Amino acid sequence: MFDIFLCMDGNTLNSCRKRAITPKQKRTIEARLRAMPKVAEVRFESRKEAYANFRKQNADNKILLSAIQVEDMPESFKGRLYRRADIVPIRSTFEKMAGVSNVFTLGGSFWKGKADVEIALCGPAEASGTCDGHDGAAPWDKERIEARLGTVEGVEKVYFEDSEHAAKVFSFWWMRKASDPQGFSESYYVKLADPGDAQVLIDTVKVMSGVSSARTVGEGW
Repeated sequence: MFDIFLCMDGNTLNSCRKRAITPKQKRTIEARLRAMPKVAEVRFESRKEAYANFRKQNADNKILLSAIQVEDMPESFKGRLYRRADIVPIRSTFEKMAGVSNVFTLGGSFWKGKADVEIALCGPAEASGTCDGHDGAAPWDKERIEARLGTVEGVEKVYFEDSEHAAKVFSFWWMRKASDPQGFSESYYVKLADPGDAQVLIDTVKVMSGVSSARTVGEGW
């Protein structure tokens, strides 16, 4: 997968020089993408669409939501490649084109299809969720979370992901090596009999001690 972010007014990156992308540059980028046999799928994301997705993904972070407006979101082209091996040439091609701010290339989601809900645990000195600056999720927090998951109807499997595995998943997703594996939080990944019940489970666990965030797997890597 890839995200090609487009220049906005005031963007200080050298490729943009504080100038927004022109309609002609946008058409050129889209035409180039659609003509490439390596590209399986491509779509344009407007600022409004990007903002709506941003709000959904950060629904529990009221401070961040209050600081970001629609005008702060860049337009982008998002797409999928036929082969993972083509990620590097796609990145090198488009990050040189006029009107492109930056290019993110993603290796794919490790957990998609394996689990429906991610329950991220508190890391050291984290302030989100129920963490409030505590030194990570305590053993008794994990015991309570596991016990609660054992009582939720429709839970088929629960996977525990330690920091080392989280770093490997990060590397697979972002196509670059994680600098400090111990800096990644632990998580539970839950497979449900009915994925439509994901929000019920999220609402159940996100208020529990030791939980940083809970979300559907499709929102992360």
